[in-house]
Amino acid sequence: MKEKNNTDKPHYIDHRSRLRDRFIHQGINGLQPYEIIELFLTFVIPQKDVKPAAKEAIDKFGTIKGFFDADEKELSQIPFFKDKALALRKFIKEISLLYYKQQAEQIPITQSKEELISYCKAKLGFQPNEEFWIISLDSKNAIMKENLISKGLSDKTPVYPKQVIEKAMKNGASSILLLHNHPNGNPQASEQDITITKAIEIPARVLNISIYDHIIVAEDKHFSFKENKLL
Repeated sequence: MKEKNNTDKPHYIDHRSRLRDRFIHQGINGLQPYEIIELFLTFVIPQKDVKPAAKEAIDKFGTIKGFFDADEKELSQIPFFKDKALALRKFIKEISLLYYKQQAEQIPITQSKEELISYCKAKLGFQPNEEFWIISLDSKNAIMKENLISKGLSDKTPVYPKQVIEKAMKNGASSILLLHNHPNGNPQASEQDITITKAIEIPARVLNISIYDHIIVAEDKHFSFKENKLL
């Protein structure tokens, strides 16, 4: 029987190695968007040519962000995007968020404003529905705990000041950071946002709990009540 030579090896095998080496030496910016998704697939799909599926994904969802935000049912219609690939995508998103969170928790938020804002954007900036969170801080302004207060529609979510205060007291907070998102892409505080903040601030002050800031995020933008002298 005639032995196989190197020409019998599938063309994509060496291509995978070259793709991985290019990423190692040049970083993510050394890859085209479809190549990023292609490299992603190589970790869960062994010995298959995944380039066509990667190109289809980037054509359908437009960007890497679009790929990571895509609905699972839509994504699973593309070859190779099944259980393992979907699990890896979720793992990457959640471990990235955990990284930003732990970075923000390392030192008091008064000394880590950039890390805090990065975490807030990563947490809520691209969520499709509005969410309102309270982040409890200790006497040194270090993060103790965070709680989801409400999750609503794409343009609003109900917030009850009593619920916010109760969470802060239960957590033993010295101060609190209020955080919510605007899925419409505009982080500017609305009149309702200002009213809600004041409604929380008054009883909080009576209980000797201060509001460190109220941050609104929208995609990669943010609005700070403190920076805009609304607190």
